[in-house]
Amino acid sequence: MRGLRSESRKSKVGKASRPFDFGPLDFQSEPKAKSGSALIMVLAVVVVLAVLITTFGVDMKSEVKAAGGHYEEALNFQLARSALALARMELNRKNTTLYSDEYGNAFFVKAAEDYESEIEEMMLYREGVELGRGLASYRIIHKPNALDPNKVSHNDWHRLLEVACGIEEGEERNALVDAFHDWIDTDNLVRANGAEEDFYQDLEPPRHAKNSPVSSYEEVLLVYGFTPDMLYGYGNPVQIEDNMLVGGGLLRYFIGDNSLEARASRKYIIDGVLPSEPASRREDRERFTKIEEKPSHLYLIAQGFVQESPMDEDDFFEDEEEQLPEPAYQSRHIILVRLEESKDGYRIEDLLENAGAETVERILAYGVPGEEML
Repeated sequence: MRGLRSESRKSKVGKASRPFDFGPLDFQSEPKAKSGSALIMVLAVVVVLAVLITTFGVDMKSEVKAAGGHYEEALNFQLARSALALARMELNRKNTTLYSDEYGNAFFVKAAEDYESEIEEMMLYREGVELGRGLASYRIIHKPNALDPNKVSHNDWHRLLEVACGIEEGEERNALVDAFHDWIDTDNLVRANGAEEDFYQDLEPPRHAKNSPVSSYEEVLLVYGFTPDMLYGYGNPVQIEDNMLVGGGLLRYFIGDNSLEARASRKYIIDGVLPSEPASRREDRERFTKIEEKPSHLYLIAQGFVQESPMDEDDFFEDEEEQLPEPAYQSRHIILVRLEESKDGYRIEDLLENAGAETVERILAYGVPGEEML
């Protein structure tokens, strides 16, 4: 009995000393699979943040480029204004002689003997004055072959429509010439094929006959019968026929073309004289021609250039020793000015900010585009 009690007491003491029962350990069994939901949530958050950061970076890059574009636009505007100021300094020089090259570039020269050297220096100067990140450039253009529509006579208008628009003699041409002169004359008498106030009031929509000279070339389109095709030469490209410039529309002849073929066309329109022989070859012409009588009008083209935007970081050369290309300049702002002669030199008659390329091309027109003039 005493032995059994001692054994039972020992067993109770043994159980009390093991408060936790882990059960039998099995080192051969695989661990139970744990849930991966937390990892998935973490990865999802990382992906969302990555997308947000990328989108934010793209938006910021676009905004920076847009801000840079506005800055360059303002810079070009100021550069063009600076070019205009430089040109006016040249125009206002006293005791100068006007010279012009075959393309119509006009130069106010002080040197009487060594005028070619002075002109060459002026040409380099005009190509671009460096101001900060950009360049200021200008050209002064003389248009000796320009025709004033208000001063073209009745017969000359017939030849002008023949040369510029290819309209042969007949009722259409008679009506156009009479309508134009009815538009600019001061009376209400209707020419044989013309149109006056009563006729224009019956149109839809009605308009008034001006009965005074046209104040712009585009005003010709208000005269009955004249169309944009006639004025701008749509579908009738300029070409050379019988040693004369033909086609291209009325506006080309109003503004003027500096080629010798255009000079022959003007002589035919004004004097009715056809050229007897082709224009002289370019190498036989004088490089610069002295203008004895200062023209009543000149054109001024002032341009602001700015260096093209730098390349993106991904486009930079990996090799630091490799040379970067020379900076390229791109014109962004052009001011076109029509100058009128006055007693003190030339004054601004009309100014067009940010002139379009097509308008500037008309001012700089020279013969047939893309062809070598003989």
